[in-house]
Amino acid sequence: MAGGRPEKQVGEILAGVLEGLGLDNRIEEKKLHEEWRDVVGEAVANHCRPGAIKDGNLQIIVKNNVWMQEIRFHQQQIVGRINGRFGKLGIKGIRLTIERETK
Repeated sequence: MAGGRPEKQVGEILAGVLEGLGLDNRIEEKKLHEEWRDVVGEAVANHCRPGAIKDGNLQIIVKNNVWMQEIRFHQQQIVGRINGRFGKLGIKGIRLTIERETK
């Protein structure tokens, strides 16, 4: 201890800096994108992908209307899984959009 204050771990200091800069949520959002397949499962991940988070709502980009309905049916479970793993993001709901075809 220096000067009567406990030493901080580098990870704690870095976490504080990232939070102060507002980057901690961006890192969690990137992790969500990277771990999407684990969060929603193989079958769902093959037909959709996460987009941006705005006002507590995660955009999910789906391949077609059939999968849009399927995601709607399971949206509470998906939100629960996301919050169980990435609670800092504070996801309240999802917003579904159909993927645009690129030519």
